[in-house]
Amino acid sequence: FTGSVPVGKRIAEVAAKDLTRVSLELGGNDASIVLADTDLDKYAESIFWGAFKNSGQICIASKRLYIHEDIYEDLLNRLVKIAESVKIGNGLNQENQMGPVNNLSQLEFIEELVADAKSNGGKVLCGGKRLPGDGYFYPPTIISNIAEGGRLVDEEQFGPVLPVMPFNCIDDVIARVNNSK
Repeated sequence: FTGSVPVGKRIAEVAAKDLTRVSLELGGNDASIVLADTDLDKYAESIFWGAFKNSGQICIASKRLYIHEDIYEDLLNRLVKIAESVKIGNGLNQENQMGPVNNLSQLEFIEELVADAKSNGGKVLCGGKRLPGDGYFYPPTIISNIAEGGRLVDEEQFGPVLPVMPFNCIDDVIARVNNSK
């Protein structure tokens, strides 16, 4: 089951009576932490696709990215370059690397989160607007200058938008990551 915590609790309660096996994915806001000694030549593309595979619509996708300040600008530039090179369109076309958002409601939610981030000082480095034409296509969007407490950081966007934040102390960033539902 993939869905809300209240429904997950009810499913677990019913399943427990007969010890029925269940798997529950009850949402989350997965964070990735990139340390200063990360080999960006080797891992920048993996970091990108860890957030944007399937247009970010995978439960285990990185929903927020913390980058050590020593490599912050370098990795940001690499991620933006990758994002701008991604071919977006119908998945039946083998050349396309990223498809649409699942439905109109989800697309509008993503637009709402991006608008909120921008109104609170977030800087859109790439993407940030629905693509013209038919379908629910939204480009990979990377947003910097955003802090904890903003909706894009605190809520699971389940789409192709990634907030990126610098850090300089591992203990501090772990505390920031764990300060989440």
